[in-house]
Parts: sequence; C-alpha cells; structure tokens
Amino acid sequence: MKVEDANSEGIRGWGCTPPGEPPPAAVTTSTTVTTSPPGCLPPAVTRGWRRNALYGIIVFLIILVFLNIALTLWIISTLKLSARGIGPITIIREGIRLDGQAWFLDNLIASTLSSQAGQPLTLHSYRNFTILVSDENHKEASKLFLKRDSLECSGRSFHVRDARGEEVFHASREEVRVSSETLSVTGAGGLAVRGALQTPAVRAPPAADLQLESLTRRLDLRAPQSIHLESRAGSIDITSHSNIQLDSVVGAIKIDAPNIIISNLKEAKVADSPAKNMRKKVYQLCACGSGKLFLAPSDGRCSVEEDDQELCR
Repeated sequence: MKVEDANSEGIRGWGCTPPGEPPPAAVTTSTTVTTSPPGCLPPAVTRGWRRNALYGIIVFLIILVFLNIALTLWIISTLKLSARGIGPITIIREGIRLDGQAWFLDNLIASTLSSQAGQPLTLHSYRNFTILVSDENHKEASKLFLKRDSLECSGRSFHVRDARGEEVFHASREEVRVSSETLSVTGAGGLAVRGALQTPAVRAPPAADLQLESLTRRLDLRAPQSIHLESRAGSIDITSHSNIQLDSVVGAIKIDAPNIIISNLKEAKVADSPAKNMRKKVYQLCACGSGKLFLAPSDGRCSVEEDDQELCR
C-alpha cells in the first residue's frame, strides 16, 4: 500500500511532462509492475522532425508544380496557343492572318488590310468608323469619317477609279471632273447647277425630253466658237416669259430650214383692203426701224399709219 501511494503522489499532470519532482523509481514486487506513461505524439513524429518538415515542403512544392502545369495546359487549350499564332490569329510571312472575327477596343494601325481569296472584308462599328492617314510629323493628311447617317471625306483631292485603274470621278477645290462616258441624273428634280457647267455635249436619254430651265434667273449658253442645237427625231421648243435675244457680234444669225414659220405677228392696217376673192391670205414680212417684224398685204407697201403707236414702238 505504501508503494502505490508513493507512485500516485509522484505522477501528476497529464502524464506527458509531469511537473515538480521526477517520480520515484518504480518498485517491482511480486504482485505489482509499474511502467512509464505513454507520450502524446508517436515516436515516428518526435524522432527526426526536421526530416519530416522537409518532406512536407517537398510534397507541397510537387502539388504546386502540378497545379501550375494544369493551369498552363488549360490556358493553352482555351486560347488555342500554337507555335504559329494564337487561336484564329496566325503569323505568316506577309503579316498576320485572322480567321473569323476580331474586336478592337482601341486604335488599329496597319499598312494593308485585305480579305482572303473569295471572302468579303467587313468592318463594323457601333457608332462611327474613321480612317486616318498622317505624315511623319503625325499631322493629319486625309481622313474618311463614316457616321451613322453621313459620310465625310477630307483631303486635297478625291478620286474614284474603276477596275482597270482608270479615273472615273475627281473632286478637288479647283474642279470636279467626271470621266465616264455618260453622267446620268435620274432624280425628279434633275441637275441643279449654281455656278457654270462646262461640258462638250448635253443630251437626253432615249425616249425622254431634254429641258434646260432657269426658274428665277436667266439661262445663258456660251461657247467660244459655236453652239449647235439638234433634234434628230423631234422638235426644239424655246419658251420665255419675257424676251428671247439672239446676238452675234461679228457674224450673222443664219436660219436654214425648208419651212420658216413665224406666228402671231401683228398685221398693219391699210386703207385699201386686199381682194376678197383670194382663197388664202398671203402677206409680206416687214420690219420696223427698231427691228420689230410685222405683216403687210402682199399687194401693198410695207407701211403703217402715222398715228399707229403700237406696231413699231
């Protein structure tokens, strides 16, 4: 009984690191055998903890390397990276080839944009589309600005060429030139020219009339040599609200036609009336000193009465 009391008083605490004085040596009797209490950690952990910590670090690094490899493979498969490009972008000798659609959030700077053989090239923008060309000093030289409802082009000149490279349209501050064989204006209002129109020929399309009209001002036809008016299958009508004046400074005005008809001329009143038995009236064409034309009887003289102030005024 005394041995057991001594052992119970010597072993205190949790049995791992008993505080106070160390327990007395175990007394072995024929009936009771005492042993040391078990520890908190297994011997494999308490013996060589530095080696175990190194093993843990190595395992953690191996897991981290495998995660990096898996993430890299996922990025490569998602972006479709290859030795020749990224996804639909392929690096070729001439530049970069793109298969599909591309979205640009900022400026796109390139020397040439072309589509593949047999494929169209589409440029799409939600607001506006601008093509800018600058010089070496980054100064704007020309610009093409495409809005939602308008198209603006700024530069020294504007050229339009056909598939053969020949010029079809040219516009600059000095002149606007159309190089095609025919300029057709199909609108209901026709062609309005505020300044001068210089052209070698003005003709109407087949089965249509040609009208040269000035609504509020006068219409001038001028040429350094001659003006030729021709109608091959119809007539030419010249209508004016006021006077129609034909001037020739050096030459003459020549009217060459088998039939010349001047209607609505006034007739001079004479005392002697022509014969009533004439079936058709025949007159003389007379002219006043002012150049005004009038009619007179065929068998009379080209004269008017003295008190006539209307005929030759």
